[in-house]
Amino acid sequence: LHQWLVAAFGNDVEDRSDMPVLLLIVGINFIGVGALIPVLPYVVIDTMGMPASVMTLLLASYAFAMFLANPVLGRLSDHYGRRRILFISLGISAVSHLWFAMSGDILTMFAARIISGLASGNVGVIQAMIADRSTEENRAQYMGFFGASIGVGFVAGPALGGLLGGLGGGPSHQIPFLLAAGVSLLALLLTLRLKAPPGSRIIPERGNQPLMQRITTLLRSPLALYAIASLLLNLSFAQVEASFVLVLRDYLDFGIRQTGWLFTYIGVCVVLVQAVLIRPVVAAIGEVGTSKLGVALLLVGQCLTTLAVLGMLPGGAYPLTQTIIATTGICFGYALSTPAISSADSKIAGKAAVGGSLGTIQGFGSLGQVGGLVLAGPLYDLGGSQYPFGFGAVVTLSLFVILPFLARPATSSDQAGADKSGAG
Repeated sequence: LHQWLVAAFGNDVEDRSDMPVLLLIVGINFIGVGALIPVLPYVVIDTMGMPASVMTLLLASYAFAMFLANPVLGRLSDHYGRRRILFISLGISAVSHLWFAMSGDILTMFAARIISGLASGNVGVIQAMIADRSTEENRAQYMGFFGASIGVGFVAGPALGGLLGGLGGGPSHQIPFLLAAGVSLLALLLTLRLKAPPGSRIIPERGNQPLMQRITTLLRSPLALYAIASLLLNLSFAQVEASFVLVLRDYLDFGIRQTGWLFTYIGVCVVLVQAVLIRPVVAAIGEVGTSKLGVALLLVGQCLTTLAVLGMLPGGAYPLTQTIIATTGICFGYALSTPAISSADSKIAGKAAVGGSLGTIQGFGSLGQVGGLVLAGPLYDLGGSQYPFGFGAVVTLSLFVILPFLARPATSSDQAGADKSGAG
């Protein structure tokens, strides 16, 4: 796999052997995230007897911790080096997964997930490391590979969580998270292979800005709408993240293993889009156009799911077929829009502040995820999955409305056109 990934990259990267290592780290890191998805409702709701709102609050605590950590780790990586911050955060992640595996009560679970979320704030750091090692022309492709690596994690994570959940004498989540701790340790060891590209450790010109000042500066820049778009996208998708397992349980009567296999299908879709389709789509219609297409597909998938749960979608005798069609739209939509937005905002952000900027924007995304997860549980308790999916569709529609107003990053073809215009 490592050799295949190395062969996939061209000579435009200063040290191209680093890129596949980074992608392997991303995939391994997200196995620990994905492993929780198939088992959480059965542990919290069925075994502990907690309502769905407690389950989604457990997910939200992780996302809120990530929101707090993303801009901080991104900024620290600008000052002290990306590899050092990544190494420390992966070590904390391994310990927190081990703690969660050993937990047997809800308070310990919350504590372990909060620490894990703080460590997972390294997503912005990894994005910045990819930006450090890529040119503007190929950044969308590399962000696509980044998203595909997340998809690989979600292929392995839910499948392993579903297949291993319930094994042994402990609770359903124990074996999956012992495995997650092990793979986080493997990701930590892989960071030792990374090299710092020349000039990658850059002290931002503005120095040590307070967090609120950095946020204020961001909101006054062309990146402001990107931060809002990231917030809305994650606010919307959090409804899917929190409620989809409940749809599978209630609508299809799925158990842990069946849920794991359907999430494997989701991961395969993400890999297909972000490893194969993202580059030609961005080349044809640009980052903003790709974001529009993705958001439109996400909206269609959410609406189809809402109608299916309400029994208003044709083909009610084939609920699994309905679910797969709607899920495919959601997966393709999210997989297209996320790397396109990341690529665009990384081009607009100055190189010296790319870690802090991407980290802060990623933090806005985590804030949207927090709000979405906090709302998803009470919405589900209100009367079923149609409420969180319907709410998510409304948020997605709002995102679609603001996308045309996003600042478009300049490309080499744009610059060539401007030069010709000036010459004329």
